[in-house]
Amino acid sequence: MKRLFCLILCLAFALSLTACGPAPSGPTETVANPFTQETTAGPTDPPTTAGATDATGSTGKGKPVPPLLPPSYSYSYGGVDQIMDDVSAHYDYTGGELHMAFHFVSSFDYSQYGVGPLLFLDGIPQPYKTEEEPWYSYLHTYSPIPNRFDADDNVITLSFIPVTGQAGDALELYITPVCDPDGNLLKGLGEEGFWLLVQNDAKDFCARVIFYETPPEPELPEIPDQVLSHSVTYEDEPRLRSWTPEDLQQKHAYSYTINGQTKPGSITWYGFDQEPITLNFQIYGNSYVKYTLVCFKNYQPISVDPEDILYVEVKDGQRTEVEVQIDMSDFDGSAQVPFMVVLVPRNLQAYEDGTAAFWDHSGCRFEKITFFYFGGEKE
Repeated sequence: MKRLFCLILCLAFALSLTACGPAPSGPTETVANPFTQETTAGPTDPPTTAGATDATGSTGKGKPVPPLLPPSYSYSYGGVDQIMDDVSAHYDYTGGELHMAFHFVSSFDYSQYGVGPLLFLDGIPQPYKTEEEPWYSYLHTYSPIPNRFDADDNVITLSFIPVTGQAGDALELYITPVCDPDGNLLKGLGEEGFWLLVQNDAKDFCARVIFYETPPEPELPEIPDQVLSHSVTYEDEPRLRSWTPEDLQQKHAYSYTINGQTKPGSITWYGFDQEPITLNFQIYGNSYVKYTLVCFKNYQPISVDPEDILYVEVKDGQRTEVEVQIDMSDFDGSAQVPFMVVLVPRNLQAYEDGTAAFWDHSGCRFEKITFFYFGGEKE
């Protein structure tokens, strides 16, 4: 009962939040509380108000809800066994593997399609094991039972050796769920329904990992290095002159292009060949929060080489420009390949003195920059 009451409170809170998204010419703003036990929300078309789709069967644009999409939809996910303190939720690392429970509940039946979490520790993708799949991978999936709020029914236990950190550190852990990683719902829902039901679930749960021991070298899955080149440069940003002092403290703005495009006209980029792609990313605004920019192909990081980590620092009055060239020689067009780019904070939850930092930097959150599929020739 206590858990259900907490969930109801979280749902009521989430329905009042404002959704986030790219804002190339102005501040990107996200208002959410990462210190709650779970993340609870409903699908939206950014930047409308978060919440379930209305009961009339409209997706918010006057279009009918696809047959598979329920007229009212909600979901909840997050940690189950974290510790709460005055700053945020956290886990204590005392050596060996760290075990944590991840909970996912949805009014939509994902049992046929699967759900799995992606983990980021200090901005770095974190491989993990599960009881059902006891090998290290960056994504494991399971089949949650819809509308079952008992944690015993919808929990996956994650085990991992931290990829970074040493005794005395307190590093930020972000978890975002991947729903239907094989994209089977896209055919039944169409692109609009797919975005509403699957991609808008890609918010985050976050906590700190407090290190009482230094972890041993972790087991990393073999990942091909697909980064051909990368660079980070800084330029003066005149648009910041119109920002208020509060904007400069709390917000950021970003934009991106891939081969000169912000993304294809649909969720699938057809006619793609095997030439490398170039991702250009720009960010400016709040200079307190530091990030990594992480690219995934088929839900695997494009590199785990420490030299390829895209650390992103924002400097006062300047625009940070990141460019990365990605090898696509393994793509032959025979199957669609999901491609995702996320911006992961590394120091958002607490100041160096241990006090909470989140509400002073509410616009600088975990964000999924883009998601689409590479496809072959359009039929």
